Amino acid sequence: MTRILIVDDDTDILGLLRLEFEDDPGCSADTINDAGKALELIRSHSYDLIITDWRMPVMNGTEFVGAVRSQGCKTPIALYSGKECDQEIRDALDAGAEWYVGRRGNPEQEFPELKRIVQEIASRT
Repeated sequence: MTRILIVDDDTDILGLLRLEFEDDPGCSADTINDAGKALELIRSHSYDLIITDWRMPVMNGTEFVGAVRSQGCKTPIALYSGKECDQEIRDALDAGAEWYVGRRGNPEQEFPELKRIVQEIASRT
């Protein structure tokens, strides 16, 4: 079973992604709309993949990725954000995220890319 944590301040996105991933019986998804609380979950639960937005209140994606890594968590991280792939996204990738999937309002293209990442993670085990 591939266990995913999805972190985004948009509860609609959280619901859509949870439904999309849990449509696969080999996946389970936890969702949370607060990056600080996500860090607590990561300390107490094991995940195979973390998917996070970049634009969030209190802690942006770069700060979140850095905090995850500073906790010693080595779980792969994918950024799924409407933020353009600019220096700030590159900073998040340098901080320890492995993928960036742009959120452009086209889930028919974006969700398969996220699922491809999940399949890549599952094939590593």
